Amino acid sequence: MRKSAYKDIVDFLAKTSEVAPRGNHLRRLQTMASLVHGCMKSKSCAVEGMSQPRHGEGTGNKNSLLQEAKRWLGNKWVDWQLFFLPLAKRFLGMAAKGGELVFVIDGSQTGTKHSSLMLSVLCGGFALPLVWLVKEGEKGHFPEQMHLDLLHTLLPIVPEGCRKVLLGDGEFDGQQLRRWCADQHWEFVLRTSCDRVVDCGGETARMDALSPAKGERAVFVPDAVDGINAVCWHEKGFDKPIFLLTNMDVGDMACSYYRKRFKIETMFKNLKSKGFQLHKTQIKDADRIAKLILIVATAFVLTFCLGCFVKHYCPVGKLKTFLRKDKIEKMGPIHLAQKCWDEAFHIALDFFSDLSKNFDWVFT
Repeated sequence: MRKSAYKDIVDFLAKTSEVAPRGNHLRRLQTMASLVHGCMKSKSCAVEGMSQPRHGEGTGNKNSLLQEAKRWLGNKWVDWQLFFLPLAKRFLGMAAKGGELVFVIDGSQTGTKHSSLMLSVLCGGFALPLVWLVKEGEKGHFPEQMHLDLLHTLLPIVPEGCRKVLLGDGEFDGQQLRRWCADQHWEFVLRTSCDRVVDCGGETARMDALSPAKGERAVFVPDAVDGINAVCWHEKGFDKPIFLLTNMDVGDMACSYYRKRFKIETMFKNLKSKGFQLHKTQIKDADRIAKLILIVATAFVLTFCLGCFVKHYCPVGKLKTFLRKDKIEKMGPIHLAQKCWDEAFHIALDFFSDLSKNFDWVFT
């Protein structure tokens, strides 16, 4: 019997769903699996590229698949809650077993006329997409209410009993967001501007007036802004100091966490130029772009898992036909998975045929 990655993805998404899919929901899930499969195979989120005929589907008509894809992107019953939340809930639950969840929030240009605000979770040193909002306009600051909307959307599926940390750049240092984190008992490390005025033991000063002592990398100022601590972080290799607001009690710890924020930039690169070409989408409608990200995010997570499977589970003997042993550790999971997809597809089929078991261990 011929193996089919598409059928395995359908089976995995159906098992992940909180209710057994039937009727129209099952058909939409099958279309989603087809598009995810096409996105991974073509390394592009272009609708035509994702709609190529594939083994294991009921039709081989390209035009029929293309129209089906367009209908799916415009369908009012397709949304994050129904088609991505179950997957996000599953890998968040596995990641939380490590005792800590680190979230990173940031915005990115998406297509030519839209930008997306995305919240990701760190896993194994990489950022994975969780939830997003799309607005018309070039990349710029999103309203603070959109930051809160994103967090409220995520909150119901965040596991209890583990530490939660939120990281963000200077766009996300608003008072409402900081208050939200305090109410939810989340820790945070947020970049802030150099001209923010802080309370230094009864005297006020701008952040850029602070400077670490010789031999130290940071200045920690407790209760500097509305009871929140401030950090001036300037170590070797920095052109300019980085200014942070945090509710952590140790400045060095806040700096170490903030360093992890840059993982989301790698994720955006993999979603776009180094992975699935999300920045090139020609779709003009924000709602359709949000649904397109749903496809790309699912493809990203499965590709990441495939890359981890190849790196940690595959015997070197299977990999040496297309990859030098000394390069395996240097390659990221996304790049490694795409190379495997191109040059050793039989290994990818082994992963997809046993997707459920090989999916969960990545996040523990």
